[in-house]
Amino acid sequence: MIARWFWREWRSPSLLIVWLALSLAVACVLALGNISDRMEKGLSQQSREFMAGDRALRSSREVPQAWLEEAQKRGLKVGKQLTFATMTFAGDTPQLANVKAVDDIYPMYGDLQTNPPGLKPQAGSVLLAPRLMALLNLKTGDTIDVGDATLRIAGEVIQEPDSGFNPFQMAPRLMMNLADVDKTGAVQPGSRVTWRYKFGGNENQLDGYEKWLLPQLKPEQRWYGLEQDEGALGRSMERSQQFLLLSALLTLLLAVAA
Repeated sequence: MIARWFWREWRSPSLLIVWLALSLAVACVLALGNISDRMEKGLSQQSREFMAGDRALRSSREVPQAWLEEAQKRGLKVGKQLTFATMTFAGDTPQLANVKAVDDIYPMYGDLQTNPPGLKPQAGSVLLAPRLMALLNLKTGDTIDVGDATLRIAGEVIQEPDSGFNPFQMAPRLMMNLADVDKTGAVQPGSRVTWRYKFGGNENQLDGYEKWLLPQLKPEQRWYGLEQDEGALGRSMERSQQFLLLSALLTLLLAVAA
């Protein structure tokens, strides 16, 4: 009797509609989960290019060399950057520039767009933003004075992978090699500078190093990934994750309603 009742109800058109609705809801949830996973992986891949690294450490002073050596022991790639503002001169013409000094590994991820293409800041040379070239009436092959150092202009820097957006950065960019910073004499005790260290590796390596590093950080030092970045890219990443979460929740609600 129970079997006949079950078979009759099973063949009922109303129950068939319910089964179809549930099947469709489950299919939607699975499809959205697959799409969300792919989008998450795509965003993570792009985030490392936006940051020119998987993680970053920001500090107002140079960190102990032992910290970087520990990262390398754990198999991480390590890059160093130093940014500061200083006056530059073309002859007697002065112009404030926002200097970014990088090491030879830069960029760890992403592309540095230059004119001519394929340039990197080498010792003894600099790359200038087109606006700085125009302000000082300079061209590729000329020289520019940065503090006490006279450096050759190798070309223009068009786009940096980790430039982000800073509305308060009014001075045009000058990119140079870290090896030339001491020659300029522009960085002295008390100078306002920002060190950024970029780290690249897999999640296990990064998580292990993070646990080792965090207890040693000072208040003025900050360890972050793109999700924790306070810039526009970090906010975009956060909004994308919120959108995916909201879409998954809405699909589940539709499944329950069905």
